[in-house]
Amino acid sequence: MSKSSESLELGIEGLDKLLGSFISPPYNIVIAGHPGSGKTTMASTICYSNALKGRKCLYISLQEDKEKLYEYMSKLGLNLRDVESRGLFKFIKIPMSLDIEGVAETISKFVSEEHTVVVIDSLNPLLDIVEKNIEKRSWLQNFFYTISRVINGLLILIAEMPYGSQTIELGSIEFVSDAILILKHRIDEGFLVRTLEIRKARGAPILLAEVPFSISEGKGVEVWIPTILEEINEVGKQIGVPCNLLQKTLMHIHKGMVINITYPPDTDYVDLMLVLLGLALKENLKLLLISYKYPPTSTQEALRNKLINKGISRDQVEKLISDYIIFKSINPFSYSVSQLVIRELLMIEKLNPDIIVFHGVEIPRHTTNINTHIRELYNQMNYLKKLGKIIVRIGAYTDNLSYNLESRIADVIIRFWYEGSEGNVSHKAYIWRRFRYPYIATQEELQECVEEAMNTIRKSFTSALSS
Repeated sequence: MSKSSESLELGIEGLDKLLGSFISPPYNIVIAGHPGSGKTTMASTICYSNALKGRKCLYISLQEDKEKLYEYMSKLGLNLRDVESRGLFKFIKIPMSLDIEGVAETISKFVSEEHTVVVIDSLNPLLDIVEKNIEKRSWLQNFFYTISRVINGLLILIAEMPYGSQTIELGSIEFVSDAILILKHRIDEGFLVRTLEIRKARGAPILLAEVPFSISEGKGVEVWIPTILEEINEVGKQIGVPCNLLQKTLMHIHKGMVINITYPPDTDYVDLMLVLLGLALKENLKLLLISYKYPPTSTQEALRNKLINKGISRDQVEKLISDYIIFKSINPFSYSVSQLVIRELLMIEKLNPDIIVFHGVEIPRHTTNINTHIRELYNQMNYLKKLGKIIVRIGAYTDNLSYNLESRIADVIIRFWYEGSEGNVSHKAYIWRRFRYPYIATQEELQECVEEAMNTIRKSFTSALSS
């Protein structure tokens, strides 16, 4: 395949989703941002990703030191020495003691048709040289235009923005670029939040002008596409429920439904997990439990003890957990709200469960203001609905406003409370499904539902033995 017929990829998944299908050679990208915003890291990631696909990359530096760059990138999982040893990556540093013509002549010596990606880091020293010379600025524009045509590939120009400035002075270079990406970073909720602004992208119908990205060890640059859908998605396939109480009150549920389960803040209702496990076994579904309160070992041990107390052997319990449940935990205070949503969606995408149980949802509820929380929650639930997941949100009641707003997002509401005095406490539950009348369930009905779910669990082992 000739290079001209190849589609160019940036090698950063989220960015490729936004721009990938619209990048055809020759293509010029300007990556701009404040010092420390991630410009060099993003350009290196694009170079490295293309080198791993056998495409040669030339990295021309006017400022960056080679050893310093290689060492930093290795910490991010980019082994530039390896692709260099295979002839797929070349680093050249050009001294700025030369005049503009001397710099251009030196660059031209190294650029050839064999390169798919060429990076020039950075534009600023060159722009400073020709700052007041309009004729030379135009000449510089034509020089970069020529480079992209010579390689018939991807030319990346890095530009630094002064602190406090939100604009870059590229002059005519801005007009010949196909895309301009502005990297920004700010402190949000005590966390460093990085965002990528797509200021220009020729031919691409960009609906999201700004998206979050991150730089982390072992991963390099990752760009996240927010889960914003224009329409509210329909629910999916009908699913049976695991007990007569839920049959009477809900009839059935659907894939894509959101189920909110609330209990008083000074109690838990572990039997809920038995009912959810019964649902998973009845419909042969995989369940992912993400807890914001307890580590995976604690939630797993609580369920294990419940099942053993119900007469399930330890070996059978271990098989149940292995076959049907994945236990995870996240500290919601270690992320901003947008980062938390992205973290969860990546986990869900990787594990691909049928039922997602968010446990302890009252905790992330209070990591940010209620308006931001509801917006992110609504978009996340709508996205999971599109994927056909059954979403179960379990948490303590903390305040009227949060409860009322979250209830309006849900398709099913189950709210527990308890009555009585010491030694004689009973649970009751308010159960409601959209477009149906609510129902108050007694403790006896709730216990009967748990036992029916347990019968489903027991039968699963009987069926396995008989088959």
